[in-house]
Amino acid sequence: MKKVFVFCVGGTGIRVMKSITMLMAGGMSTNGYTVVPIILDPHLDLEEKKNLHSLLDSYINIYKNSINNGTSTLNPLDGFFNSEIKLLSQLNNQSNDTQEPVGSKEKFSSYIKTSNLRADDINNYLVETLYSSKNLDSQLSVGFKGNPNMGTVVLGEMIEGADWFKAFKIHCEKDDRIFIISSIFGGTGASGYPLLEKKIKGAENEPAVKNALMGAVTVLPYYGLKDPASTNSDIDSANFYTKTKSALAYYEGTVLSDYLYYIGEKTLKQVYENDEKKQDDKANFIELVAASALFDFLKREKPETRQFLSRAIEKDVDSLDRSSLGKGYDPLVKSVADYMLLSALAGELPKEKYFPLKKNRGFNESFYKDEPFKALEHFNAIYNKWYSELAQNKRAFAPLHYDDLQKMSGWIVGLELDAKDDSYYLLEMIKASNKDKSDKHSNKFRYFLQFAYDAINYYTSKINK
Repeated sequence: MKKVFVFCVGGTGIRVMKSITMLMAGGMSTNGYTVVPIILDPHLDLEEKKNLHSLLDSYINIYKNSINNGTSTLNPLDGFFNSEIKLLSQLNNQSNDTQEPVGSKEKFSSYIKTSNLRADDINNYLVETLYSSKNLDSQLSVGFKGNPNMGTVVLGEMIEGADWFKAFKIHCEKDDRIFIISSIFGGTGASGYPLLEKKIKGAENEPAVKNALMGAVTVLPYYGLKDPASTNSDIDSANFYTKTKSALAYYEGTVLSDYLYYIGEKTLKQVYENDEKKQDDKANFIELVAASALFDFLKREKPETRQFLSRAIEKDVDSLDRSSLGKGYDPLVKSVADYMLLSALAGELPKEKYFPLKKNRGFNESFYKDEPFKALEHFNAIYNKWYSELAQNKRAFAPLHYDDLQKMSGWIVGLELDAKDDSYYLLEMIKASNKDKSDKHSNKFRYFLQFAYDAINYYTSKINK
């Protein structure tokens, strides 16, 4: 089992991992690698971190449902949910996650033990030079609020002594890969990436870790925050570009990843609420582009020299479709279109009275009430919300017309599909079933995903041509 350990550093790392999961669900392949996500964020109560854990559990559950054949395990599917996600705790065969919370309720001043300094100690002036009073009063449990000078101090110790980092080093084997996702304009991401890389490259006693092919995506500023004066926040997005320039200068001579991807916006098109506790940001196109970097990395071999990569769009417009994105984004568009079609079919089929596969494949009322299909419906609801956020954000990723099942020939903006409505896809599912009469297994849910993908791909394969 080849593995890629994906370190998701900070809030941006969490959001990019969400997009990676969605693209995997839609059929994008990890080239045979099992994805092992490791979430590194000191914000203990961050809702989107909890949501990502829940999403990963949902994906893993559906994947297992698709390969389970009673007492035996089937090969992964070719289409939807074709690649495995495995948690570090599963590699360790433990019921509890080995990742300890990377954070605590104590203040930063307590963490660096400023109380141990005498009032007349000259080191007090050094502390005051390096850290503001707000820095010192900040609780570690809410992250580093855009302050990498704090993150560098705390994360280094938290990584080195953590059980999850020890478990990672134990389970990283020859031919496994490492990928790090972070932002460069905040606190956790900007400090976490070079620290992680240093710890990994310094693993002298674990040659498989030290010598692993490593990639990273560094996300440049892509959103702004409302004026901190009106929100009483410590984070000012007016400083994002200044921080980015400083971090880039440091990265230039420090980071050593074999492949380093830079993703960002030229201007901060979207402005979010400046709420450090919720960080309830909507799915963003830049996170989707950053997610695509992982799939590119897993197709590449070790380079002779370090590679620096980025992506562009064909046209600088506020709402992107297939034409304005450019042909290089076609696989990404197809993944999203395919899954949205699966979601639409999954919503229609339980109401379909005359579908022949009710009888000869068991896609009946009992099947639609069973746990695997219910798990798929739950995932579909999350997926639909995610795409809706992408399509309405600034900049918008909106390559689909997906709200009318009777006009499905226009499902892809600017591309006419031959399927005029959902009946075309149902017919192709029947044809796929007729071709597969060998009854290789008894997993009805797997057949459902397989036939649905065969039917959808029959019409959407032209996206990549």
